[in-house]
Amino acid sequence: MLGGQQVGAGAGVPAARVPRCTDSDLFAVVIDLLREVGFDRMTIDAVAARAHVSKATIYRRWDGKAELVVAALRDRHVGVHNPPDTGSLRGDLIELLRATAAICTADCDLMQALTFAMRTNPELERLVRHQVLPAGRVASTAILVRAAARGEIPPEAGERVLFHDLAPALTMSRIVAHGLPADDAFLTQVVDQVLIPVLRYQPDRPSQA
Repeated sequence: MLGGQQVGAGAGVPAARVPRCTDSDLFAVVIDLLREVGFDRMTIDAVAARAHVSKATIYRRWDGKAELVVAALRDRHVGVHNPPDTGSLRGDLIELLRATAAICTADCDLMQALTFAMRTNPELERLVRHQVLPAGRVASTAILVRAAARGEIPPEAGERVLFHDLAPALTMSRIVAHGLPADDAFLTQVVDQVLIPVLRYQPDRPSQA
């Protein structure tokens, strides 16, 4: 009954619209399934069913499961790739590590599962190494370019692979391997005692006779 009158099914009542599944919605489903069942047991069928989309819709965008997972990881970590500009090298590095620590804390189990899956799935390993890991260097490279422009580090410091490896490795080791919090005291120590000295290091130049 509506307003004293009985309204029959379909009598001028618009059909309920199913909300459109956005990329972010789809990626959230992928991350959830990875946590629940792992990479090997996750299927495109399961993703499509939970996201309420057809498999054809997924395959129009991504060639397979590995490509979809990598896209979801890149989307999830976009915050790490765009830290704020604080105006100083030290401030920028602390913000970068804070963002990295937040992702490591939230995704510790996910990272461990994916690391294991990469050992048995060469395609996943290739995609992660070529698409996810390099994206993490976008932010650190931008930080170093700004610092060099301000004269805080030598211009060639941005080419030091050691720095790009140390920044995430120390944070992940603290959280994943040791199970300890990467609080501001720890992150500041890493920045002041490890990262900035590495970036400001200048090898002795041979003296000219």
